Amino acid sequence: MASVRPLLSALAFAATAVAVLPPAAFAQPVTIRVGHGSAVEEQVWLMKAKPDVTPNQGKVYNLEYTLFRGTDTRFQAFEAGQLDIATASGHSVIFAASQGVKFKAVASVSRESAKGFVTQFMVLDGSPIRSVKDLKGKTVGNNAARSSIELWERVALEKAGLNPNRDVNWAIVPFPSQGEAVRSGKLDVGAFPQPFATNEMKRGGMHTLFTSKDANPNDEELMLLLASEDFAAKHPAALRAFLSDLVAATKYYLAHEREAKQALLDSKMVRIPAEIFLSMPDNTRAPDCRIDVEAMRHMRDDLLKSGFATKSVDPASFVDLSFLPK
Repeated sequence: MASVRPLLSALAFAATAVAVLPPAAFAQPVTIRVGHGSAVEEQVWLMKAKPDVTPNQGKVYNLEYTLFRGTDTRFQAFEAGQLDIATASGHSVIFAASQGVKFKAVASVSRESAKGFVTQFMVLDGSPIRSVKDLKGKTVGNNAARSSIELWERVALEKAGLNPNRDVNWAIVPFPSQGEAVRSGKLDVGAFPQPFATNEMKRGGMHTLFTSKDANPNDEELMLLLASEDFAAKHPAALRAFLSDLVAATKYYLAHEREAKQALLDSKMVRIPAEIFLSMPDNTRAPDCRIDVEAMRHMRDDLLKSGFATKSVDPASFVDLSFLPK
């Protein structure tokens, strides 16, 4: 009987130790369904391409990525409860909030600023289009309804004295296909964020007609990260861990841009020639991923002024930075 007592004591100790472990010690990583696009989201893609820069991945959460053509289709999936987190253009976010769509804007991914690369709107070199005024009766490429791209195009058209609703034809074409659409004549002008702008410039035969900053010279939030209210309420720790890793991935990307871009090429998250992608100029990004709420208010005013949106909403009502690292 004496030989049994040490064994029973050890088992009792083990049971006690297990009992005092926090619940998180037994929790399985939360699967986060992420909807993303194909432009200016490099550090979001990097989280999948180079998971070693994200210490919480595989422990607190796992990632499930889905590529969408544009912000509008991401919002549809988001509202249907098919996504937990999604990237979205800043203007689309404001418009959606003004229409009553519920979400939390939790992080900044990239910005449209003259301090970095800005979106190019390009035409063929041999095109008779010499100015925005020459777009009357032409076909204008857009990636998604109610996107930042569409707003910049509408503002540029209005500045040139054209009516965006009557004087041009609109065609929604995914960013990766706009270059060929312009070259084949399906579009008269295409919209090119990175990496597509540099790719078309290197190919030659096209030039910039105007840029986003010709339409609006102010700094703007380009791509934001949204979280569903339900996911944020049910899994706050996973959301905080994800955003902590997003900040880590952003800082790594900014400090080691060439290595980060090579990882994106190696993982096939980016599919353009390495010599183009590795050397292309980039948009500006906030190292702490914090959203500039005041810039968002100016963007809201631009939407209202252009008639792009008819209902005003304060960005502070949907921006929630409390999940980011302090």
